[in-house]
Amino acid sequence: MRRILIAAAIILIGWFALKDWAYGFVVGTAETTPETPDYYYDEVWLERPGETPPGGWEEPWGVDLFVIPPPVSTPTRAGLIPASSDLLKSEFAKMLESSGLSDDSYMIYAPGLRSPSPASTGSMRAAEMETAKKDVAEAMKRYVSAENRLRGLIIVASPDSEPLVAAALQQLPEDETFRQRFGGILLPEGKNLSRWSEPAGACSPAFDGCAVKTTLNAESGMLSWIKPNLARSPRTYSVEEGFLATVDTRIETLSNWLELNADKPAEPFDTWAADEVVDVAPIRRPNAEEDISGERGN
Repeated sequence: MRRILIAAAIILIGWFALKDWAYGFVVGTAETTPETPDYYYDEVWLERPGETPPGGWEEPWGVDLFVIPPPVSTPTRAGLIPASSDLLKSEFAKMLESSGLSDDSYMIYAPGLRSPSPASTGSMRAAEMETAKKDVAEAMKRYVSAENRLRGLIIVASPDSEPLVAAALQQLPEDETFRQRFGGILLPEGKNLSRWSEPAGACSPAFDGCAVKTTLNAESGMLSWIKPNLARSPRTYSVEEGFLATVDTRIETLSNWLELNADKPAEPFDTWAADEVVDVAPIRRPNAEEDISGERGN
């Protein structure tokens, strides 16, 4: 009996010591590098409004949520995971469902990204995280330049997404008119708010602080301590009561402050000019029949 217990203990210790290495060896490493996502296309967004939201020149003043997705935690081979991966989409959908956020109630923008694999460690994971940060930065640049439409903006940080949030913040404009429309960051549970005051920069005077904690949380799955989970264990997401109330209050406060205090912007010409038929008289050189409109960019 004693020998059996000793043998079982050796096997158990060996399992804990080698389970992640063995699993990583079996699943291997991805052989190709995923292509860079182009955020012009809908398919590289995990969430984006199906219809164009009303611009900030309309009433009430609309507010967008830019949700930073968490890196993939489901066990898979080492190497970058494509932005279009079903794993990334599935995990983000679970997080969104757990949080209660829905595109029926909110204007949500969430970019796909080339995620680090939970099997990647050390310098490999660091390099993959840098790639993911570049993707999020490009997505935010696209959002600010083409999607924002002078609306308010609040960033929602998923658990484990802090490096990606920092990359997104670096792409935000510094001008006062934008900062009045910036509602800050909603952070996961247990984060240090003071650490984010400088990266967030200035936000709307509607708020005392530009970062606020929520009850959004992530935990390792049941029995994860005994399963091979590679460098990062699978995560499950949950929220305590009050999460959606925090989101709703932040949106309502920002919208109301903008309506009362900010200068209402005029609707940009390019939002309606495409629907109008404009007749331009031909441009001709003196004493010539040739129309040179095209030579001047029409």
